[in-house]
Amino acid sequence: MANTINYASIFNRILDEKFYILPRTMWMENTNAGIVWEGGKEVKIPKLGMDGLGNMNGYRAPQGDLVLDWETKILQWYRGRNFSIGRYDVDETNFALTVGNALRVFLNEKVVPEVDCLRIASVAQGAVGYGTIVPQATASITASNILGLILDDIAKVQDKIGENEQLYIQISTGLKNLLEQSEKIQKYMNVRDFAIRSANVKLDALNDQYLIGTPSRYMHSVFGMNDGVTGGQTVGGVTFTNLGANINWMICARPAVDAIARPQITKVIDPDTNQDGEYWKVMFSIYHGNWIMENKGDGLLVNLNTTLGEITVTSEAGTSAVGDTVIGVSAVVPDGMKLVYKIDSSTAPAVAVGTALTTGWAELPADGKLSTTNGYKITVALVHKANGQPLASGNTTIVAKAS
Repeated sequence: MANTINYASIFNRILDEKFYILPRTMWMENTNAGIVWEGGKEVKIPKLGMDGLGNMNGYRAPQGDLVLDWETKILQWYRGRNFSIGRYDVDETNFALTVGNALRVFLNEKVVPEVDCLRIASVAQGAVGYGTIVPQATASITASNILGLILDDIAKVQDKIGENEQLYIQISTGLKNLLEQSEKIQKYMNVRDFAIRSANVKLDALNDQYLIGTPSRYMHSVFGMNDGVTGGQTVGGVTFTNLGANINWMICARPAVDAIARPQITKVIDPDTNQDGEYWKVMFSIYHGNWIMENKGDGLLVNLNTTLGEITVTSEAGTSAVGDTVIGVSAVVPDGMKLVYKIDSSTAPAVAVGTALTTGWAELPADGKLSTTNGYKITVALVHKANGQPLASGNTTIVAKAS
């Protein structure tokens, strides 16, 4: 009787070995020791609340409360891909080696970049919601001022949470290179060990705070996701178009951000068993998410470029009453964000990073139908629901029903 090889088990060992050390956001992974996750879409995180000190009454202290509660978070992303390998395209004797190597490439070039992008954007959106952003034109950052800018941002975080928390600085590779050209950088740079699961890696550090260079195209505040099926989206992955303001760097205390990912090979079907055709089928999926921990927003700062993401806005005349128009918008709207609009008779209302859009702005109806005046100007912006802080905008001239 031939031996039966559990290929899924073999490939999942590769995932366990490689996935958790490849991401540039590996430091976010499962930072809360008490987290409870049983494989579903919900994660439960312990939350400890307690009262502060009060005045003694003689020798008796005032009674206080210490409450252990659970905060429920939802894993936002469930993604996957099936692969087919023809029976005669690979020898069964080296099938595991061939697919194992392909899996490593797939992780490195497709899975990990997407996970990094979505995590970074999610943290940026959280910072926008907390109001812990610093607008800074990327073009104004130079080798002579970047060190001071980053040290100032570190100080802003430490002024709120103290100097004992370990910080992680996620910075675009281009700006990290600029930082390394600073005349005084050698005084502040060193290399530190970082442990994740059973692996140990070396990371650069600035003033003993981890410094992680990240490709600039990952450093966006908004990403679109291709569904892998629809025309134009079959390649899968994320879209790197300018959907939100770019991130120069972000500074996070370890307890402020948490992430969980469960990549797995769910099935490997051999050609003799596969009913769809004479080929091997390998099924990969990943369930993952990340979030800002409640009441930990002070441990987070995102330095955002002052150039907003671009929203394409269109206007077509409505068909009912005079003045009716239908506004079309091409934008990605992440959870926790919404589209708002403002109309002016002559000039498209301006939008700036760091300036909340509240007075005079209204949420854009889902159907885009408005009643206004032909020829007026409209601006549509992507803002955080919590405070109206924008990440992207666009404008157009209104075309309304004339008669």
